[in-house]
Amino acid sequence: MKDDGVLTFSEKCRRLNWAVLAAALLLPAVGVAFVRSACVSRPSLALQQVWVGQMGFAAVGVVLMLGLAFWDYRRWSAFAPWVYGGVFAALVLVLIPGVGVERLGARRWLWGLQPSEPAKLAVVMMLSWLLGRFGERLRGVPGLLLCGVLAGAPAVLILLEPDLGTALVLGPTVLAMLFVARVSPKVLSVGVLALVLVAGYELGVVKWATAEGRSPAQTEAALRLTGLREHQIKRVETFLYPMRDIHGDGYNAYQSEIAVGSGGLFGKGYGQGVQHRLGYLPGMVSINDFIFPVVAEEVGFVGGVVLLAVYVLGILLPGVIIASRCVDDLGKLLCVGVVTLLFCHVFINIGMTVRIVPITGLPLPFISQGGTFMLVMLAAMGILQSVAVHGRTAEAFFRR
Repeated sequence: MKDDGVLTFSEKCRRLNWAVLAAALLLPAVGVAFVRSACVSRPSLALQQVWVGQMGFAAVGVVLMLGLAFWDYRRWSAFAPWVYGGVFAALVLVLIPGVGVERLGARRWLWGLQPSEPAKLAVVMMLSWLLGRFGERLRGVPGLLLCGVLAGAPAVLILLEPDLGTALVLGPTVLAMLFVARVSPKVLSVGVLALVLVAGYELGVVKWATAEGRSPAQTEAALRLTGLREHQIKRVETFLYPMRDIHGDGYNAYQSEIAVGSGGLFGKGYGQGVQHRLGYLPGMVSINDFIFPVVAEEVGFVGGVVLLAVYVLGILLPGVIIASRCVDDLGKLLCVGVVTLLFCHVFINIGMTVRIVPITGLPLPFISQGGTFMLVMLAAMGILQSVAVHGRTAEAFFRR
C-alpha cells in the first residue's frame, strides 16, 4: 500500500474474497448449463437457444462485477441518489402504455430490461448511503418512516406491474439493514410486527374466503379486502389447498414437486429430466421461476444440497464476514443488504417449488434465465468485493 493509503492493483487483487469470486463464477456457469437443459424441449430453435443470450449476460455481468470490485465503494456510493432516481423514473415509464412492454399480463419490460430488478439493488444502495451518512439522526421513528418511504415508493410501482414477489423481498432486506444501522429495537419491532400482521391477514382472509361452504358473494366481498389481484389470490389459494386444482392453477407447483421428488438421491443425469423434457413442467417456467425442479431432478438431492452449500459457503458466510471486518457503516450496510436480498430470493424460489411458501414468481439467483437479473446479481457480488477490498482502509480514505 502506498503511504497515502491508496491500494495498488496487486493489493486489490490479494484482498478479493476468493470464496465470493468462485461462487460468482461457478453459479452463472451452472445456471447457463441448466437453462440449456431446460430449453431442449421448447418448440422453436430460437427458444432452444435462449441459453446463449444468458451466457452473454453472464459474461457482461462478470466484467461489471470486477469493475465495481476495484472501484472504492465510498466513491461510487455518492451516486446512490442518482441511481435511485434513475431507476424510479424507469419504474414510472414502464407503467406507461406504449412505453413499457406487456407480456403475459404484466408490464415489466422497458427497452428489453426489467427496471424492477435494479430497483432492488438501488434501494439497498440508497439506504446504505443514507444510513451510513446520517445514521445517528435516523435511528428513531422519523428515520424508520423515511426509509419506509424510500423502499415503499418503488415497491408500490413494482406492485402495479404487477410483481408481488419482487416487492416482497424489499421488506426483510430493509429491516435487516435497519437492524445493522442500530435503529431503536422498539422502533424496529414495529416494522417486524407490521410485516407479520400483513402476511397473516392476507393468508387468513384468503383461507376464510376460499374455504368450502362460502357463498360466491361472501368470497368476492372478502377477497376485495385483500387488495390482491386475481392471479395472486389463486397462488395463495394453491398454497393453502395444494390438491384442489392440480390440473389448473396448481399445475406447475404439482409438477414441480414430482420433478424434485423423482430426482432421488443422485438424480437422473444432466439433460435427462423427464418432467421438463416431456413438457409436464412447461418450458416457459422451467427456465426461470421453476428451474430448481430441473436441477433437482437431474442432479438429485445431493446436487441440490451442493447448490445450497455454494450459496451459503460462497456468499452468505463470506458476506457476513466481510461486513464484520468493515470499519464503516456504509460498507456493513451494503453487505447486509446484498446478502439479505439474495437469500430472500433463494429461500422463496426454492420454497415455492416444494410448497413451503406461496408461488410469487421470484427467480433463483444466477440460475434462472433472465438477463437483467443476472446483471444485477453479479453487480451485487461486485459490491461485496468492493467492501472486501476497500472496507478496511476507511481511516486512510477519510484523512485525505
